Amino acid sequence: MGRELRFDLGEIYDDLLTIDAFQRGVSDTQQANSLLGAKLLERQALILKRVEYLAWKRGITPRQMWLDILAGNAKEIALEEVQGLASQGLLEGKTGDDSVPL
Repeated sequence: MGRELRFDLGEIYDDLLTIDAFQRGVSDTQQANSLLGAKLLERQALILKRVEYLAWKRGITPRQMWLDILAGNAKEIALEEVQGLASQGLLEGKTGDDSVPL
């Protein structure tokens, strides 16, 4: 089971959600869950690509980046750290160039 999220939608979005849920014959909570799930699936490829970029920037695998984010261990990376990784050759692409994988 997933975690429970609570946030204020704002008046217009709250009204739209209530009307959308009514039209579908479900509760506001059910409709919000459905909409959020659909939007995340729509963005899945982009999210995965961003994880690849963040991992590349840190010199770690995408799998490790994914796990670090989920565990709450992912941190912002400082410019000095990026420069250090680059000077060690750890930010080179698979083809040996310095292109960013996005």
